[in-house]
Amino acid sequence: MRYLTALVVAVLVAGAVGCGARVQLPPVAPEDVQVFMPGSYPDEEYKVLAQVNTQVPLSVSDSELIDRARAQAAEYGADALVVSGIRRTTEGEIELNLQQEQVKILQAIAVYYPSRHPELQQE
Repeated sequence: MRYLTALVVAVLVAGAVGCGARVQLPPVAPEDVQVFMPGSYPDEEYKVLAQVNTQVPLSVSDSELIDRARAQAAEYGADALVVSGIRRTTEGEIELNLQQEQVKILQAIAVYYPSRHPELQQE
């Protein structure tokens, strides 16, 4: 099920990236960004602003990891952060950045609700 969720998020992100011009919204306060953990999604229609990948040392709590990702989403002006997963690197796994320390990695998408942004509606 986790892999299905990750696949759905990947398809949404790929679709958003391939759709031409990106939406730009002014930054918001991190506390204004709703957080949806794996398996939960917004009830209202949403569109993807950006993919959010946050990485921290294992010693950092999951709540701090989520707060950091929420702050990244806020920079995009997101209404919500939809988390697809939090994982830990395993011993011997090589990350793209060649970091050898074990870390926690949060993968998510920053989204906005078109209904809350009438200025983006095309006439």
